[in-house]
Amino acid sequence: MFRWLKKRNGISIEQQLNDFLGIGIGLKEGININDCLDFNKKEYKIKPYFLLLTTLGSEIVSNDKRFLFPSDDVWYLDRECIEDNGDYVRVIRRIAEMTKNDFSLDHINDFIDLENKCAWISFKVNGQGYKFDLNVNDDWLDIRVFEIFSILLLKYGSKKRFFFSDIDPNLLVVLIEKEKYRRLNELLNIFIPAHLGEGRSVL
Repeated sequence: MFRWLKKRNGISIEQQLNDFLGIGIGLKEGININDCLDFNKKEYKIKPYFLLLTTLGSEIVSNDKRFLFPSDDVWYLDRECIEDNGDYVRVIRRIAEMTKNDFSLDHINDFIDLENKCAWISFKVNGQGYKFDLNVNDDWLDIRVFEIFSILLLKYGSKKRFFFSDIDPNLLVVLIEKEKYRRLNELLNIFIPAHLGEGRSVL
C-alpha cells in the first residue's frame, strides 16, 4: 500500500521533526517528543514522516494526567466518530484549537439524526454566524467539514489551509500554509487539499 515508505527509510526522528518545522508543523511548547512515541524509535526510521505525523496528531496523557495533542498543526482521527448530538461539536472544538491563531471560533452547535440522515453544524467566526448541512453516511465524519474551514481561512485572510489523507477508517489532517503544500508532499506524498476551488467561495 505505502510503497513510498521503502524509498526513504533511515531518517532520524530529529531530522523528521526538523523537516516538519520547515513547513510549519511543530510540537506544542513544553512537549518532549520522547513522551509521545507510540512505537520503537526504529519503526519511525523505517516508516519516516508517516508514523511521526500520526503520533503528533494523536492524543497523549500529560504528566499532570491531562489529555492533549502534541501538536495543533496535525490531527489523526477515526472517521467513524459521528453518532449523536455533540459529536461534531467535539470535532469543531479541535478545529478551533488548530485555527486559534487565525480567527476566533465559538458558539459551536450541532444536530445529528442518523436514522433520518440529517446533520448540521453552526458556529461563529469572529462574531459572524454560519450554519451548514452535512452529509450523513452511518457514523462516518463528513470530510466536507475541513473544506468549510479551509474556505473560512481563505475568507478571513489566513495563509493556512487544511490538507488530508483518507486512510480508512482514519483521517490524517494537517493545517499548514498553502505555499508549503508542495514541500509537504515531497516529504509524504499522500495529501490532497480539503478545498480544491481556491479563488472561489461557497459561503
